[in-house]
Amino acid sequence: MNAYNENLPELPTIDEISIELPAVSEYCPATRLPELFKSLAIDTLPVVNTFGKLVGIISEYDLAKILPEWSFNEESYLHDYLVSSLMTSDVWTETSHTNISELLAKINKMHTRVIPIVEENGTYTGTVITRTGIVEYLTRFVKPRSLGGLATPLGVYITDGKHQAGAGNLGLFLTGALLGTIIYIVQSVFLFIFGISEIEKLENQYIPLFLVGEIFLFLLILRFTPLVKIHAAEHQTINAIEKGMPLSIETVKMQPKEHIRCGTNLMVLILGIQFVILVYASYLTSINPLFQFVFLITAFSFVFSNWKKGGMLLQKYFTTVKASEKYILSGIKAGQEILKKNKEDTDPASSSFLSKLWNIGLIQIISGFILINYFFDTIRALLFITKSI
Repeated sequence: MNAYNENLPELPTIDEISIELPAVSEYCPATRLPELFKSLAIDTLPVVNTFGKLVGIISEYDLAKILPEWSFNEESYLHDYLVSSLMTSDVWTETSHTNISELLAKINKMHTRVIPIVEENGTYTGTVITRTGIVEYLTRFVKPRSLGGLATPLGVYITDGKHQAGAGNLGLFLTGALLGTIIYIVQSVFLFIFGISEIEKLENQYIPLFLVGEIFLFLLILRFTPLVKIHAAEHQTINAIEKGMPLSIETVKMQPKEHIRCGTNLMVLILGIQFVILVYASYLTSINPLFQFVFLITAFSFVFSNWKKGGMLLQKYFTTVKASEKYILSGIKAGQEILKKNKEDTDPASSSFLSKLWNIGLIQIISGFILINYFFDTIRALLFITKSI
């Protein structure tokens, strides 16, 4: 426990790890308990007397002990048990001044679902500490539940949704700018091949071919950038952490460079849906409606059944490449940083939706993407004006 205290100098207060839970009167009929347990989504309730002082706890287990004999008795309707006759009177309680360090150390001795919080005179405060809550809180310090990451020109970025590690927001912004640059180059090449200046002027029957060609060229260019090696290092680091393996160069190098939660998989799903719609709109709107229906059902079924497999294949051959030691070290540094931040965060509250969205990195990447496109559009406009003059 001493090591625990050294790693976590600022422990939460009782208020931060407790929840509100109504009490039940000791004179409450036992037949009302199932309804109360269900409505409050818990199987144990504090019991108070008429003065609001805690006198025990009642659980489904207490009720279950007498139910077989009581419920099958032909005259069961003639009498009812009161909570006071079923409850457990010897109750583990804590006050708002409880030593949190000692409480967390005694979790292995907590044989009840809840620990009621009482005043010094025994009055129930309306809050409890649940065993589930403590277990969930302490488990967070073992390792993050789930990690996400991104490859950036500045190195590996990793987040647990609440903290950022590795390449910071600038790295994420530059990722968006780099991807935007590649897409701009790809579009310019294909517009030149088709002999037009804008995508909007492309004839419908060429749009699906244009999309496939763009995707292939984008992946081909991406394949020869350092980003794919950094991407592999990010996956390998996260795989090592999630498997509970040490973050050493040798161990991380052994991990697969693909990851099932990679954004590449989601990209395959989105592009697959888009491609089906484009093929339908470009070639099939004039054929028999029955064939249209069969095509859409078959095509969408194929996409939704195979998008993860497709994403893993793209990761294997295009979006990740065996990482060098330099990038593995970048991943290890980010991994160690996220584990340290997770360990030092004693706040049991989860981050807000906006905070999670920011930490995922999409806002920064999109910002970089938009800005670089604005830059290229400005350059194009200036060239057009110069040419006109």
